[in-house]
Amino acid sequence: MKKNEITLGLWSAILSAAFAIIWFITFNMQDVFQAVPEWENLKDYAEAFNISRLTLIYPSLLLALTYLIMLACTHRVLPEDKKLWSLIALSIGIVYAVMASINYNIQAVSVRQSLAAGEIDGIEMFIPDNTHSIYNALANSYVYMAISMFFASFIFDNGKLEKWIRVLLMIQIISAIGQIGYSMIDISETIFIVTSMIWVIGAPASFILIAIWFKRQKV
Repeated sequence: MKKNEITLGLWSAILSAAFAIIWFITFNMQDVFQAVPEWENLKDYAEAFNISRLTLIYPSLLLALTYLIMLACTHRVLPEDKKLWSLIALSIGIVYAVMASINYNIQAVSVRQSLAAGEIDGIEMFIPDNTHSIYNALANSYVYMAISMFFASFIFDNGKLEKWIRVLLMIQIISAIGQIGYSMIDISETIFIVTSMIWVIGAPASFILIAIWFKRQKV
């Protein structure tokens, strides 16, 4: 086994779990940070807007990086017969990371600066509080993350720890189906919320177990 890949994989898995948890906290705290007027009135929205409402984008940007590093390190330490699954997971993970990075950089730079400067003409399609916005379309990046995790599940099949990892990763396909259904087919929001909780709980849990898995590779 390669020591550098194992160490980097372990820490990237730990950080992925941390960023996923921080994202969930900041997502649920955004209305506590600041209650913002309805987005349809962009003048009032811009006047009331504060960067604290976009706090959730920063752990999301970091998660896109650490998730890819974790997958790359996993691919490197696996035996040859499992590298097909890790390569598929990494390839689809790159789609997720690119979409998420573009989405959150637009928010951190363009949307933030436009609102601060009062330049509101034409930005309604980039406002996160607009459920029909480009932001929410690009949020489907998590569909690709969930599919990536699903394919990564086939890597793990030996022993109790790996079986737990496999289950947690495999069920992420349910969250992907829920998000696709909500964003593209307009299924019930309740179903979307329920299926999303599979990612909220299962993603950080699986990352923590993967960190333990990397640690065991040192033995």
